Amino acid sequence: MADYDLTGEDRVINSHIKNINCNKSNAELVIVEENASASPSASRIAEANATITQAEEQVTALFDKQIDFISSRPTSQFIY
Repeated sequence: MADYDLTGEDRVINSHIKNINCNKSNAELVIVEENASASPSASRIAEANATITQAEEQVTALFDKQIDFISSRPTSQFIY
């Protein structure tokens, strides 16, 4: 679907998904950084893993919400 076909709800949900995925990527980098250090912080790694899990759950919920929006739209009627 092209961006111009998106409704306001779709745009808002997509924006939230992008932000959540950015946070998830940051948490993944924290894990890489911690594992590269001489003494990785187990608590920082655990916190980053929790952030990743939460992000995945949030994205799933938003995808479900987006599917609900799409499913509730009226279907187009074609005249032949």
